[in-house]
Parts: sequence; structure tokens; C-alpha cells
Amino acid sequence: MKREKNILGAVSPVLLITILSKLLSLFSVQFYMAHYGVANEYLNIYSYVISIPNIVFTCIGTALSTVVIPIYVGHRAKGQLTEAKKFADNIITVSLALTFVLMLIGFAISPILPKYTAFAEKKELYSFTVKALMIVFPVMFFYALNYIFQGMLQSMGRYKLPAFVTVPSSLVVIVYTLFLGDTFGISGLLVATVIGLSLQALILIPPLIREGYYYKPSFQIKHPDIIKAGKMAIPVQLGVGAYQLNMLYNVTMIARFEGMVTLLTYVQNLTLQMVLALVFAVTAVIYPKLTESASKGNMDEYRATLLRVLMSMSALLIPMTFGFIGVRNSLLTLLAGWGQITPGDINKAAMLLAVYAIGILGVGYKEILDRALYSLGNTVISAVNGLVIMVANISISLILIQFLGAYGIPLAYSCASLIGMCVLLFVVRKKIGTFAKGLGVLIVKSIIASLIMFLVVELLNALLPDAGTVVSRIISLFVPVGAGALVYVIMAVVLKITPVTELLFKFLKRGEK
Repeated sequence: MKREKNILGAVSPVLLITILSKLLSLFSVQFYMAHYGVANEYLNIYSYVISIPNIVFTCIGTALSTVVIPIYVGHRAKGQLTEAKKFADNIITVSLALTFVLMLIGFAISPILPKYTAFAEKKELYSFTVKALMIVFPVMFFYALNYIFQGMLQSMGRYKLPAFVTVPSSLVVIVYTLFLGDTFGISGLLVATVIGLSLQALILIPPLIREGYYYKPSFQIKHPDIIKAGKMAIPVQLGVGAYQLNMLYNVTMIARFEGMVTLLTYVQNLTLQMVLALVFAVTAVIYPKLTESASKGNMDEYRATLLRVLMSMSALLIPMTFGFIGVRNSLLTLLAGWGQITPGDINKAAMLLAVYAIGILGVGYKEILDRALYSLGNTVISAVNGLVIMVANISISLILIQFLGAYGIPLAYSCASLIGMCVLLFVVRKKIGTFAKGLGVLIVKSIIASLIMFLVVELLNALLPDAGTVVSRIISLFVPVGAGALVYVIMAVVLKITPVTELLFKFLKRGEK
């Protein structure tokens, strides 16, 4: 019991910081959207361009953070602090060298990538896109350091600051837009974004120094730890790379539809990134715990921990799915319906949000089950599943685009995510034996409770007046949200959805004190 309390105690503040950080990031996107308007062709180029290095490097960055934790934790747990430092020095140097090569490749393909978008139709737009790509590609250096530093700090039990890293970059974008946005325009926004993303890595250096780490360049590429990390990282890169190719494909395809890139980016931040923020806050704490249980051969504890996480996430992500769909218009009207954003833009974004929300459970499960497999030292299965998701996403989208246009792209992504979830559940069960007893029943109960919640929200949407003033917008969002949450909790008690009832019991017990 003490172990569970420690895990929950660690997750709660990390989760709060992560959600607040993501909300600020979302607000920064909303800030420049309202300032420039989603119809601004150069803003759509900006949205396209900043996604490219993020997509390219996330596959490598995820692989880095995935392999750093088990190797670094392993040395520190054995008291081998010198070996831990040598590994950190090596992985940083090797990663920076690899990033330099990637940056050169990025420069080389910068004139090629825009040719597959609508930006190539106008010479001035094409030229701006090429220059913008060359401006943002160097930020990959800081992406590399960010992922490594986060892995090291999490290995030291420092979870809060890694969850905070996006705050400085969001503030830089907001301040730039507010004071300099009209003077330097989208070009200046690109530079401000690069500066902000650089800060994500730089703010992690002082806490590492306080923990006693000082970087010393070392390029021992044949060191056993580097070889081990490489063997673990390659399958992770393939799996995450397939996932990121999905995102690159989606962004490129949506760029063929006028004014949709910025809307897609915004909705991704609102749905997928918020869900991933929640899941990553949990996995940041649970992943080292699963790794420790697996390394000790304590598979009963491993299975119990994994089941507890999946049940808790199901009880949260399923109502989140129905909630996003139910309040999509009122949510976006309150958050984004300002400045240059038109009602037509809100309607398009609401539809994107609804179809993305369908895949929330699949996205959340994938990240959790991937970490479960990584903790067992198995990175191949996730790589294969990533390819399955990529093939499914591209195949389904090519069909759905014919009928749904731009909206077929996020819907295909959601369908592919759910397919990947089913594949991973099957494979993990084969790998570790029966572990999900009661999970299917809980999912069905959560869907039933969420459906009833959704009907209540839709009824209130119909009864409440149109959102015109700020006050009416707030009422139109928070009344359905509050009522829906209350209905879900009541249904959770009636249907005995354990994670919700346990949380409610703890809350009531704390209130009595």
C-alpha cells in the first residue's frame, strides 16, 4: 500500500504541472491565432514549418528518453555513479553529433518538402516556406538535450521540472506576439519560437548541476552502454518514427486544404497533446517502477501496476472522449473565438476536434503499453505496431478523404490508433500472461456512464442560449461540463467503476478531516 501511495503522490503534482503547462502552450497558440487569423497564409506556413523538426526529432528524442532511464537508473541503483556520468557524457555527445547530421539533411530537403503542399503554388509563399524551414531546423539540437536531460532528472526522482519545460517557450511566444507581433510579423514569430524551444533544454541545466552532474565531452561510440542504448533505441526509433511519419503525412495532406493547417495544429494541441500530457505525467513515474519490478523478476507486482494504470486511464480517457465531442463548439468558442477567428473557423475546428477525440483511448493506451514493453527490454513489438498504425492511417485516410475531405485525415488517425491499441493489448497479454482481469468490464461501464453524461450535455447545449458575450460563453461551456462531470461520477458510483469510486472515497475522507 505504501508503494501505491508513493506512486500516486508523485503523479499528482506532476500531472497538475503538466496540465497547466499544456494549457499555457494552448493559450500561446490561441494568442497568435487570434492576432494573425487562421486565414493568414504565412501563419499556415508557420504552423506547417514548426511541426516538421518536431515530427522528425520526436522519434529520436523518445528513443533517447526511453533508453536513458533504464541504463542511467541501472548504474545509479548499483551505486555506479561514475559509470552513470560516463554514459550521460557519451549519450549527449553522440546525440549532438547525430543531430548535426540531421540538421544538414534538413537544410538539404528544405526546398523539396514544400513542393508537396499548396504553398508551392505561389512563388513568394514557397520561398518563405524554404527560408522558414532553414530557420527552425537548428532547434533540433535543443530537442536532443531536452529529452536527455528530462530522462536523467526523472531517473533521479526529479519529475516536476521536466513537466514544466514548455512554460518558458509559451511565455516567449505570448510576449513576442503582444509587443512585437505587428512589427516583425510571422518571421519574428519563427525566431521567437526557436528561442522559446531552446529554453526548454537550457532551464534543465541548473537542476542537473545541483544534482552534481557536469558535462564532459566524450565520444566513445563503442562503449558497451552506447552499444546497448543503440540496440534498444533503433526499434523505438522505427516505431515512433512510423508514428511521426503519420503526423508528417497528416500535416502534408491537410496543407492541401486551404486554411486547415493552423486549425489542425490547434486541435492537436487541444486534444492529442492534452491527452499525452496526462499519460506522460503518469508514465514518467510508472515507467521507472515497471522497469524496477521487471528487473527484479517480480511479475505479479508488474502486472498489478500495469492493470491499475490502464483501469485508471480508461475511467478518465473514455469520459474525456465523450466530453470533448459534447462541448466541442462551446469549448472552441470560448477558447478560440476571438480576434480574427470566424464562426466558420470554429465550426471547422469543432469537427476536427470531434473526430480526433474518437482516438483518445487508443493514443493513451499505446503510450502506456509501449512503456510496459520497454520496461521489459522489448522495443521491437512497439516498432512493428508503429508500422501497423502507419499503414492503417494512410490506407484509411486515402479512402475517407474521398468522402469527408480534410476531416477524413484525423478520423483515419483515430481509427488507426484504436487498431494499434488492440494489437498491443493482444501482444502484451501473450508476453506477460493474463493481466487485464476486469478491464473489459470497466471499459463497458465507463462507456455506458459516458453515454448518459453525453446525453445530458447535449440536452443542456440545446437549452442554453447562444454564446455571444464572454459571460454567456463561460456559462455555455461550464454548465454542461459541470453537469456532465456530476452525472458521470453518479453513474460511476451506480455502476461501481472502481478507480472513480476509490478517488471519490479518498476525497470525501479527506474532507471529513
